[in-house]
Amino acid sequence: MKFKYVIWDWNGTLFDDVKLSIDAMNEMLEIGGYPQRLNAKSYREVFCFPIIEYYRRVGFDFEKHPFSQLAQQFIDLYEPAHKKAKLYEGAEEVLEKLEKAGAVQTIISACEKKRLNTQIDFFGIRKYLENVLGIDDNYANSKVLLAQEWIKEKQINPHDVVFIGDTGHDFEVASALGCECILVSKGHQCRELLEKSGAPVIEDIADAVNFIL
Repeated sequence: MKFKYVIWDWNGTLFDDVKLSIDAMNEMLEIGGYPQRLNAKSYREVFCFPIIEYYRRVGFDFEKHPFSQLAQQFIDLYEPAHKKAKLYEGAEEVLEKLEKAGAVQTIISACEKKRLNTQIDFFGIRKYLENVLGIDDNYANSKVLLAQEWIKEKQINPHDVVFIGDTGHDFEVASALGCECILVSKGHQCRELLEKSGAPVIEDIADAVNFIL
């Protein structure tokens, strides 16, 4: 096994909530009286971290609609519908295969931690995971500090770690940790943006196994 520790991003990597996120954003635009709408292509081209910058790219006027209110509105629209979304096809099989091979798996997400844990339990995948780490609010800021604190607390050699995500921010987190990174192109950012990082980009989550075992 090439890596002992596997850090997973959640949204867009294991959890296929892209359409759910687009639908919630388009409803917010409609409620706010904005004419523009996102489709799968335009969404994946403008999505980014920090999330406040993504909202700015979408076209929200923070003078009229403060970011704090928009962030809460998104959760109010997203949360009731999240059970309609699913894990990516093959995601649980990958988690199981890596767990059986001896990999120590952790989820580190910019998702608020209570909501994150609810979703993990809903899909019944906690049995494959040593840790599930989310942030303390709904603003989806950087998870770099969260990851750094985890790796320091566990006294883990970064060379034994691979971070698997679906955005350029996941590459930034991996770089801050000094570990390897794999990016999955089915998530919240398009392949063209992911390839700019220089990290390996895979189409299917099952392909990650070949990089790890």
